[in-house]
Amino acid sequence: MRIANDDATKKETLDIRERGGKRFKIFLESIFSLSNTPLGLVAGVIFTMFYTSLIRFRRWSIAIYPTVLTTRGVINGILAGRLSTGLHVGLINPSLTKNTKYFHAILSSQLTLSLLSSLLTSFIAFIVTSAPAEDLNMIIFTSIAIQAISLGLINPATAIIAFIAYRKGLDPDIILYPFSSSIADVLSTISYVISLITIFWFNIAGIITIYIIGLIAIFFSCINTYKFRDEKEYWKTLRESLLAVVITTLIAMISGYSLLQIERQLEEAHGVLLIYPALIDSLGDIAASFGSITTTRLHLGLIEAKIGGIRRQLSDLVQIWFSGLTYYAIYGLTAHLIDKSLKSFFIVIASFSMVSPLIILLVYSIAILTFKKGLDPDNFVIPIETSVTDAMITVCLAILIILLH
Repeated sequence: MRIANDDATKKETLDIRERGGKRFKIFLESIFSLSNTPLGLVAGVIFTMFYTSLIRFRRWSIAIYPTVLTTRGVINGILAGRLSTGLHVGLINPSLTKNTKYFHAILSSQLTLSLLSSLLTSFIAFIVTSAPAEDLNMIIFTSIAIQAISLGLINPATAIIAFIAYRKGLDPDIILYPFSSSIADVLSTISYVISLITIFWFNIAGIITIYIIGLIAIFFSCINTYKFRDEKEYWKTLRESLLAVVITTLIAMISGYSLLQIERQLEEAHGVLLIYPALIDSLGDIAASFGSITTTRLHLGLIEAKIGGIRRQLSDLVQIWFSGLTYYAIYGLTAHLIDKSLKSFFIVIASFSMVSPLIILLVYSIAILTFKKGLDPDNFVIPIETSVTDAMITVCLAILIILLH
């Protein structure tokens, strides 16, 4: 009954905010939320620094990088979506220490999803890169270690951002995923480089360390599964999210394969390589913000579950789109200054212009279809959108680089 009352109150509050809000409120909030995406440049700098000396040491290490970013973003996106909606409807309290069983069940499911994603990533990378058989165990435990290290850093950060935003009166639907995904890209890249350094530069000691980290992650996953064996929300999150994670991991390997095709050209296009994490992050963020707004409004009954309902959100959509274009122009200029070529600027703007309309339409369609089927859109919208965005941007960049460089 309390949840129903809270639900009605939130619905009324959001209606008032939408009627009385500033005309360009969504644009300003989106610009603010995307202000963290330049952190993707930090991830790009780290990736570029180690590209020749470490990352190209094995072909599979190149192939798994886009998948690391995508799957980490997908799983973090599931958490962000559930936190945003949960805070709005009263299922989650804005506190790390005093929270609901619902909150802890979702957090625990994250580790299990990460491990399953790591296994799938490893086998696909092994096949795609034609790696020698003796590398398979190394690929598996390296992938698990990357996910485990990044998970321990990213999940607390995501929850803290959500709770602070909610307490400050900001909308987590707009603020949370863009901020947390930018931080996730940096922390995932750091975890990725640390794991590769450990296994490639420290010989037997490094291999043993990676294996220990992987085994610890597996152990805690088993403990969590036993602890929440009777918790419906834990199994619901796994059941619904697993399908999305599998689909997105498969799609993400398209990005990895695309990078393999242009690994030599990337040495000449340092500017594009450096901004690559920021590009996939920014477009993923604007689509995720729109998707999160849509799912919350569906839950609260503010919009009908019809494709035509997108017209009611056209104003918000245009504002979010222009905020993304603003940042892409900045990143394009950055690539131009580094490569000293207008081609790099054109590649960036062209990729945004071609991919963004398709992604936005995809996001809205997924939200409507899953909601109609009685599924939780938060388990599907951001995960699928993130992987498709990453893959489409990567493929688009690869094609343009091959044609122009």
